[in-house]
Amino acid sequence: MIKFFRKIRQKLLTENRFSKYLIYAIGEIALVMIGILLALQVNNWNNRRIDNSNEQAILKNLQVDFRNNINNLDKVINSFKEAYQASVILLEIIKDNSLINPEEVERLIDDIINKTNSLDLITGSIDEIFNTGSLHLIRDPMLRKQLSNWSYYYTDTEDDIVIYKDYLFDLFIPSLTEIVLLRNTSVPSFFEDDLDLQKISKSNFYLNYDKTIRTVKFENQVYNNALNYMYVINSYKVFQNYLKDTLALIESNMK
Repeated sequence: MIKFFRKIRQKLLTENRFSKYLIYAIGEIALVMIGILLALQVNNWNNRRIDNSNEQAILKNLQVDFRNNINNLDKVINSFKEAYQASVILLEIIKDNSLINPEEVERLIDDIINKTNSLDLITGSIDEIFNTGSLHLIRDPMLRKQLSNWSYYYTDTEDDIVIYKDYLFDLFIPSLTEIVLLRNTSVPSFFEDDLDLQKISKSNFYLNYDKTIRTVKFENQVYNNALNYMYVINSYKVFQNYLKDTLALIESNMK
């Protein structure tokens, strides 16, 4: 093909037909430019096809992770609500003057300190986006912005978790050692059934709960711990709403 065009050019030059040669040369250049543009167009189309395919794969992974995280948050929020409700009931017992049932107090203490579940977020898909710099593959600007806010919502939630844990483990639980018979509380339900460990018997000691729990100090400690649960529940709900809003955007962009 190249030899064919070269022969045409040579023939035009030898016949001294420069004007026709010029027209031919311009036409040949135009054909080359069109070929280049077509090649670029095909290449761009292929790149867009690859980007679209990668975007859909990212969206699918995000959908799976966000759905699981929303479901996990439901369970965690419910566990904190149970612990909070136990705190409210205990506060009413502290406030009341009626006879205290020791078993009820021990059950409530158990719910307060052992009922809450930890949130184990699945972050594989979102981490991959940020680690590989592939956020630009998401074409929807609203979804890109929403995904960019992940770190803000995640960090804000973690801050409240740290505050609640510090108070619970550093202050509240240690304060119970002379107030409640912790040995009489139940073994946490999240332990495996096949641990094959000897069951711990009940304590032989006696505490007068009317004197140990009906104090201003203990009432304030239970109250502050309940407030921490409220903050955690609120943070989890905010984070869950963020996940739901983001999931709706993710699914609206899926094909």
